[in-house]
Amino acid sequence: MTTTATDGTTTLDPLLDGDDDTSTETSPRGPSSDPEADLEKLLNSFRLLVLHHSRVLGHQGAEYGLGATDIRFLAYVSATGDAVTPKRAAEYLELSTGAMTNLVDRLVASGHLDRKPNPADRRSVIVSRTAKGVEVSLAIGSVYRESFREAFASHQWRDLADGFLDLGAALDRNGALPDEA
Repeated sequence: MTTTATDGTTTLDPLLDGDDDTSTETSPRGPSSDPEADLEKLLNSFRLLVLHHSRVLGHQGAEYGLGATDIRFLAYVSATGDAVTPKRAAEYLELSTGAMTNLVDRLVASGHLDRKPNPADRRSVIVSRTAKGVEVSLAIGSVYRESFREAFASHQWRDLADGFLDLGAALDRNGALPDEA
């Protein structure tokens, strides 16, 4: 977590940065004259964001009786327009066929997902969220909605969304996806 002082400086949360000796160091907001230092600050900030995201998944999952993978899968189903094959989801989430089958079975049994025959392929099914799955997705999503509202002005949201998509594509190009043979 970072805190912002009235002079525009930010301080890292010592519980998250792992270095109590530097927890009182601050840096001014805005660009500096050292792009490499700015890039390092960006990378460290991203690392902290990943930790915060992991904590949100853990806390929200515990509240709804779901694991982090369950929540990631519900988010993926939502992002696909509530119609995805388990095979495609398994590829995206990097789960084995067996793990995906177990995940789908568990979320169908808990009432979060529905499974219907795939009209385009009789051997496959389409998975979508139930009303309960949508409710949980919206509740967990509200944590992020409120956080974005708190941290950024609405005129920044579109640029942030584009930046996140660009970063995701760059991560895929630079190591998130396996090399194709």
